[in-house]
Amino acid sequence: MISFRSNERWQPYTLDWPTAVHAALPEYITHLNYIRHEGLPDLVERQAERVSKYSTQSLATLLAAFNTERDTIRERIQKINQVLAKTEFRPGSYLRLRQRDCTNLAAFDHVRNFHQKANAALAQITGSNHDLRFQMLAGLIEILKKHTASPHNLESLRLLDPRYRLEFFAEETNLASGEVLDVLDSSGGKSGGEKEAFAGIIVAASLAYVLTPDGCDYPVYRTVFLDEAFSNTAEAVSRRVLRVFKELHIHVNLITPYKNLNLARESAKSLVIAERNAEKHESSLCEMTWEELDRQQQERFSGSLLQEAEQLGIHPL
Repeated sequence: MISFRSNERWQPYTLDWPTAVHAALPEYITHLNYIRHEGLPDLVERQAERVSKYSTQSLATLLAAFNTERDTIRERIQKINQVLAKTEFRPGSYLRLRQRDCTNLAAFDHVRNFHQKANAALAQITGSNHDLRFQMLAGLIEILKKHTASPHNLESLRLLDPRYRLEFFAEETNLASGEVLDVLDSSGGKSGGEKEAFAGIIVAASLAYVLTPDGCDYPVYRTVFLDEAFSNTAEAVSRRVLRVFKELHIHVNLITPYKNLNLARESAKSLVIAERNAEKHESSLCEMTWEELDRQQQERFSGSLLQEAEQLGIHPL
């Protein structure tokens, strides 16, 4: 009774009560009966249950989802690595993708602060101080509201999306021994061919990662268009990169100049040729097989030989 009366929250009720405890006993009993009649103890218990069930459990689910997403990223990269291990980056080596926590710790102070507060709130789940738990949850909700209101800035992405807390890099690995030959976080310092191979393989791996739905081993939507992707790339490098696309079950449509048809021949079953009539300012598309293309080229070649022979005064028998 003394603790009840000394609590500032209840002083408006006890202000007019007698000072002596025994003299104020009827007032205490009357107030207790009023509280019981209104069902306030049951309401307090129900509120505590609701905070535990709908708030604390939701917070635990959110934190578990963050951890699950990190595991999912690791598993999906591992599946891509199984494919990359079958394709050469350079003769005798292949690329293996890796991830690690971002090393720029200062940029993630707000993330660590949120998780510390979240873990502290979860530690109160069995405690009796429901008011403290509610206040801690309210503070976390305010943090989430702030960042979901501007979800596309980098600070919010780092809190809400586990991918932005990771750094991705590649290890060039010896095909025979498994020894790590080089660690690549960019194509800087590499030769032209190495840059092209690195960029092409990373593009293929990124597309496979993005296009593969949860629960699937391969992309469901797998058609991509590469516009002059290998126009200035050595054919040997281009072939290695295209093998990666094929092994990752990505269907590639090459948009390439006429001069690069040899590369397309090895990767495509048919072709569509786009032509432009400069005089009429018209463009047309012609679909054909490689056999039809070879026949047309042979006819053009034979025709040009005959024309040159006639110009030289040579006539076929």
